[in-house]
Amino acid sequence: MASMDDAARSQAEAHYATARSAEDATRWQDAVAAYEAYLSLAAQAGDAAPRDEAAVLTALGGCYWNLAEARTAWRTLRRAITLYQERGDGAGQARATVEILRIWGPPERHRALAEDALQALGDAEPYLRARLLLRLRWFDENPDAKFDEAIAIAERHGFEDILAARLDRDAMAARDDGRMEAAIELLDRAHDAYARTRSYEAAAQELRYSGYSAAEMGLLDRGYEVLRRAFEYASGVHLRFTRELALADMAGVAFARGEFDRCEELLALAPDAADFRTDLYRMWMAEARGDMEAALRLMVQPERGGNTPSAMGQIHASAAGLLFRAGKEDAARQALGAWAEVRGRYDAHDYCIESPALLECAIALADDALLRAIHAAFAQQDRRVRAPLRYSTLQGRAVDPVRGAVALKLGLVDEAERHYRDGLAWCERERCERDAALCRAGLARIAGH
Repeated sequence: MASMDDAARSQAEAHYATARSAEDATRWQDAVAAYEAYLSLAAQAGDAAPRDEAAVLTALGGCYWNLAEARTAWRTLRRAITLYQERGDGAGQARATVEILRIWGPPERHRALAEDALQALGDAEPYLRARLLLRLRWFDENPDAKFDEAIAIAERHGFEDILAARLDRDAMAARDDGRMEAAIELLDRAHDAYARTRSYEAAAQELRYSGYSAAEMGLLDRGYEVLRRAFEYASGVHLRFTRELALADMAGVAFARGEFDRCEELLALAPDAADFRTDLYRMWMAEARGDMEAALRLMVQPERGGNTPSAMGQIHASAAGLLFRAGKEDAARQALGAWAEVRGRYDAHDYCIESPALLECAIALADDALLRAIHAAFAQQDRRVRAPLRYSTLQGRAVDPVRGAVALKLGLVDEAERHYRDGLAWCERERCERDAALCRAGLARIAGH
């Protein structure tokens, strides 16, 4: 069995202490370097290492994700989960699983990991059980049961961050009812709860979701204001990915308004962004300025999506639209088919917020089945949310031009006119001239019938 002398043990412990101190200060890069240095020394000692390898890997994986190093974080946490499984440590497996579930990935894989961890955990570690239940509710036919169980556990033990999920639920209901200011207030309270418990990513996500939703409901200035808060908070605790998500949403508002210099200034704050959406905006900016060759060179490849449905949908939609506008019809048709395949398996809401980027492609190349699926998705959105969806925060585009064009293509002329008129009023109010022009062109087509 390998051993570790006193000097090596002391050095290893110093690295570990440095890593923990860096974590406490949200200096994730420093924490990664120190944890890696510890593991390098510990590998030479084998079973004589002073710290549990799986626990160190769990902490290290979480730090990697905070730096948006998704693949490395995933591999690190999978190794931790395997080590815990090999020794039958259900609590450790659950702890590492809670960390890996923060990383965006295929829903089926997340569900399997969460179910395995919950089974291994049993009734031990109520906090971890509550965290896993909250995650699993999104995959369950009866989500309320898992939600209620998690909240009951949190109430018994005073888990403030778990209880904040109630604020999330109430905020979603307020948003869907059209009470966006009430939703923002509830999400601010949830942010405060997460920040107090040092749940940094959740705290940042509350602000980002709040601003994102306000923008979707058509309140661009209000949304931008909250998104700036999300950007500043995420920057302050050095969360790279959430920072970039908020930044892309802010850039989208500038793009929607044709404020291209401002859009570029924002994108310049993340020159090597992990979030592919900043690259989508660089592509769309090149197209908007008439440089189609540059736009095609800047196309985002599907591998950037990591098989996450929302990411893959956005990438295929953006490709379909750009390729069609560039005159590459066969390639556009292929991308449109890939988008339709992804969207057919997941949330219909994504039809609504991804279709603006491929508007011209869909109208020219989509069959009736896909057009009706897009139309039905918007109808479902209308039934679910009292305040109408006005804007795709993911794409910096209004949605009414899509609604009008799809309705007109399906022969629903009165409906198309209504969407174009509503969209024009919104676009003029929010200073989105490019989309206003699409609405005017749609009304002109109707008038010429």
